Amino acid sequence: MKEPYAPTAPSRSALKRQAHQVEEVVLGLLDLGGSQLERLQWDQPLRAELDLARKTRQHGARKRQIKHLSALLRRDSDALESARTVLEESTGAHRVQVQDFHQLEDLRERLCREQSRADALQEASQRYPTCDEALLERLARSYSETGDRRPYREIFRHLRTAAEKTPR
Repeated sequence: MKEPYAPTAPSRSALKRQAHQVEEVVLGLLDLGGSQLERLQWDQPLRAELDLARKTRQHGARKRQIKHLSALLRRDSDALESARTVLEESTGAHRVQVQDFHQLEDLRERLCREQSRADALQEASQRYPTCDEALLERLARSYSETGDRRPYREIFRHLRTAAEKTPR
């Protein structure tokens, strides 16, 4: 009776998938800002390769540099894990910023609709104690009466300023 096939090493396809995942991490790192990259706990040679990849503009050369940096990261599991952690933290913070932005937009929309204005004003004053209810109401009425976009934008600016002043 034959024994079932049991691979001892990952298949070529699995290795290619892993390599592609590491390349995705490198591409994500190239999009990050300098302050976020400072959190990487990399030694100087890896940091220099990352800087070179960020500076390279020609398509073919950039692609080669990304592949080279990916190969270096596949050999250094600690550096790869550090890169993944920094990417997760940065995308998580970005996700929170986007969510906050959408909440402010939603609140502005409800302020501008007469049916939901009273509830939205109450919610705004509870969420952001520093906001000026009278100003928000005046701007919302002005927008609904004239349709002018200036008060609409001013409502958002006021809400954003109040949100920045309010501790989480």
